[in-house]
Amino acid sequence: MAMNSYYNDTLYPLQDKVLKIIDNLETPFYLTGGTALSRCYLHHRYSDDLDLFVNNELNFAKVVELILINLNKESKVKVIIKSESYISLMINGQLKVDFVNDVIYKYGKLEKKGIYSKVDNLENILSNKLSALISRDEAKDVVDILMIFKKIKVNWKKIFSDANSKAVGIFPIDVSRRLLDFPVVMIDKIKWIEGMKPEIKSFKAGINELCDSMLKV
Repeated sequence: MAMNSYYNDTLYPLQDKVLKIIDNLETPFYLTGGTALSRCYLHHRYSDDLDLFVNNELNFAKVVELILINLNKESKVKVIIKSESYISLMINGQLKVDFVNDVIYKYGKLEKKGIYSKVDNLENILSNKLSALISRDEAKDVVDILMIFKKIKVNWKKIFSDANSKAVGIFPIDVSRRLLDFPVVMIDKIKWIEGMKPEIKSFKAGINELCDSMLKV
């Protein structure tokens, strides 16, 4: 209950406030990643950070500076990391916001959702999650990939083509191996929304079905 209260009463209202400020500025940034996935589509787990992307934006630094000026009017903002294509902020010591100037390619259209007017689509989030799965060991990536698979009919050939347009060397056999090697007990570390945590047996069966589908590519 305490975790539910923290997200529903503290962190999510702060996310909403930050997103509203950015939305009102009509910048090209779109919301992607775990928070977009959980809050706009699946509602399966709590997510802490905001991931805001643009694609090959020439005025990346200027646009982020405009956002910073406006966020500072409402909140305490600390710049954690700053580079040519990545800027990370901490808002009120509670909310991490990442701004990323990504590669040119992006799959599909943006969606308008209640919390933000430009939200990444499920297929592009899935494509990015496959890349993340290969490069890091985080339970949330496995969980998110499985949950997207259960939500939509996946064109794996297209998804892997998209993933490899951004980061080479992402193949079904390697992804499926990572998924099948995942220690299922690690799902206990996910901050599940009440009623959304699957049984271990069901989760394993879902992973097997997912890998079977993927390996038919």
